[in-house]
Amino acid sequence: MYLRFDEIVATIDNDPLEDDQSWLIFIADTHQDQLDDLIAKLGHVRFCGAVVPGLIFGKEMLSEGAVVRKLRFLAPPAFVPLPSTREYIDQLPALSDIPTDGATCLCLVDHLSKNIDDLLIQIYNRFGPRCSYFGAGTGNRQLTPAPTVFGNWGKYNNDALIGIIAQPSRCTSKHGWKRFQGPTIANRTTGNAVHEFDWDTAETAFRKMLPAALKNTPPDQFYKEITHKYALAIEYPGMDDILRDPVAVADNGDIIFASDIPSGSLMYMVNSTPDDLINAACYTMNNEAITLETQSIFVCECFSRTIILGARHSEELDAVHSKLMSINSSIELEGIITLGEITSDGNRPVHLHYKTFGVCGFYD
Repeated sequence: MYLRFDEIVATIDNDPLEDDQSWLIFIADTHQDQLDDLIAKLGHVRFCGAVVPGLIFGKEMLSEGAVVRKLRFLAPPAFVPLPSTREYIDQLPALSDIPTDGATCLCLVDHLSKNIDDLLIQIYNRFGPRCSYFGAGTGNRQLTPAPTVFGNWGKYNNDALIGIIAQPSRCTSKHGWKRFQGPTIANRTTGNAVHEFDWDTAETAFRKMLPAALKNTPPDQFYKEITHKYALAIEYPGMDDILRDPVAVADNGDIIFASDIPSGSLMYMVNSTPDDLINAACYTMNNEAITLETQSIFVCECFSRTIILGARHSEELDAVHSKLMSINSSIELEGIITLGEITSDGNRPVHLHYKTFGVCGFYD
């Protein structure tokens, strides 16, 4: 449900939890400075959540308030600092604890953290196809460092929240971006920094791929002019390309991405149009993730998509809502605007995607 920020505490106080339930709370980044006060006032109940750039409820994107939901967890959601270590992974439920008919692994990760891919690999190695996976990169739209994942333990920078929801789900996503340059090999990388493409300085090679009007974009304008319009996609045979947002040019000519780039990745420059983005979002509602059996859904949409769509973002939400109602009119469209999306049916390794529209459909 959607709540104004000043309604959160009273609403939670008046709706007691059952023994295996916790509140999941997503707050808009407008309220980042009020997070300490909220955590203090909720100390008497089980809760966890994250700060995100925006919220989705019905046909609207909202920049204030919160989306909250009571969920049943197999165990209290766990705080995992990044880079993660075995002791924190071992505190999670074991594979044998997961019901044979499935569960949903919730993964909320501070998008500025290091080694996110390594964490997701460890999580998938623990639970494999027994779970579906849903979550997001959390943070604020200014991309400034701040504690964005929180719970009964408090709040920290560079951490993740992992919880096993005791309900199966079907998760899927679509990006709607198309290759138009490449391939190129990221032959030398360190974490989220690419040093070389095709054995050339990363900045030089990257600028060669851009349209002529943008080739000479100054480094201080890179995020504003390039990041939201163009991305590089990593090729993964048998599945959609995984998009990576370039966010900055370093003084040494490295291209800095929002998430890690494995050395040797085969990559393509991609772009999109508003129509393609809207069609991709609607496709997620046509998928098997949404059926008459679906009891509720949660969606996640990359913040950069909202920038590209601009005034047409409301058109996208209208189209998605209409598609949802045509399949199952008994459920509400709600979700979050994110800085990276995690959606997997569990049949393949889990990744933090960018520039996608994802959906998680819960059922019994």
